Amino acid sequence: MEVLELKPINNKKIIIYLIDKMRINPELNDIDLLKDLINTNDVSFITVEIHNENFREFKNSNLSIILNALNLEYHLLDIPEYAYGYLFEEINKKEEQTRELLTEYKNMDDKNSLKGLNLKSWIDVLQKEINHDKSILETKTRPQWIVKKILDLVRLHEHEELCVIHFFHERTLSEITKQLRELHIEVIVYELNNFHNIPYIIIKQEGNN
Repeated sequence: MEVLELKPINNKKIIIYLIDKMRINPELNDIDLLKDLINTNDVSFITVEIHNENFREFKNSNLSIILNALNLEYHLLDIPEYAYGYLFEEINKKEEQTRELLTEYKNMDDKNSLKGLNLKSWIDVLQKEINHDKSILETKTRPQWIVKKILDLVRLHEHEELCVIHFFHERTLSEITKQLRELHIEVIVYELNNFHNIPYIIIKQEGNN
């Protein structure tokens, strides 16, 4: 069983291009733009966040069509099932408790009684905890696992300099960028639609290896 631990890679210079997976369209010239990006930067491999998608859903997606046309090694990444299952089980327990309390609250004759007010307050607290836990899972824990898996793949390559393309989901971008910067990895948020005017925004941590 893997442990979520993010360790810097000190013996490699790494550049990662981050591209929004939801803005890819094979009917436009995205394939040609990506091929140019790959060839110009000698990209080693591609990673893709799938976020609970099954293989069939991904296979039928626009991004899958494009990746197959690029003829480059790519990897589908997500939080491990055991890690996701454990965290979501805790959320499910709170949701079940909330449903039970809501049923009790709805059946009360005097909702303004002390018991009714306390019950409503407890329901509100649980709902806030559920929303917070779901947010942490999707915007913190999941992207940290994705960064770990990218690093694991980088370590498998012997080259001292590597360029990688990662297709991200919008809600994970902030945390992925933050974690990569803290690991002294150069991150380029790349927008294909701005290829001819503002091709990318460079977010770089000083002291890159």
